[in-house]
Amino acid sequence: MANYFFNPADMPEIPRRDDPVNDDFLFDQGPTRGLSKIRFHDYAAVFARFDLANVNVFVEQIETFKAMLFQARPDETQTSDIDFLLGLGEIFTLIVYAQLFLENAEIYDVDRDLVEQVFDVFVRDLSRFAVQLHGKPSTTAEQMEFCLQMIRKPVVDATRAERVWNEQVLSLSDAYEMSP
Repeated sequence: MANYFFNPADMPEIPRRDDPVNDDFLFDQGPTRGLSKIRFHDYAAVFARFDLANVNVFVEQIETFKAMLFQARPDETQTSDIDFLLGLGEIFTLIVYAQLFLENAEIYDVDRDLVEQVFDVFVRDLSRFAVQLHGKPSTTAEQMEFCLQMIRKPVVDATRAERVWNEQVLSLSDAYEMSP
């Protein structure tokens, strides 16, 4: 998490890959030693390219999470508390997943309405994880304050939601068939 949030590196852009290749390496990467040395490009750059209401709310949640990690970092007891670490991990994983979603939204030219609806869910999910982290036995009072700041409501747009439902969800009805 430290390298992801606080120590970005310049990395080359990864192009779209649709070629049929063997992914054995993905599933056989060997030991996990040295994971703290892995560097990442600046996650914030992709978020900045999407000036959308729910993406912006999510970015505010990310900034609060980062502030918590910096100003109220887990103590020694918390770093050995699996329950607490899983709570942090839920939020961190959601942030990384949202970044990957946005990167692919660009690659596959995903409709902005759909991006907004997905981030409606991301905002609510991060809020839920913040509530859960707030309630962990080892969460400190200072961390609890940050958790409360992460609880946000998405920007609701019923017209957009209906448009996404009708044009991008309902239109897929009967488009796929299970093979026997």
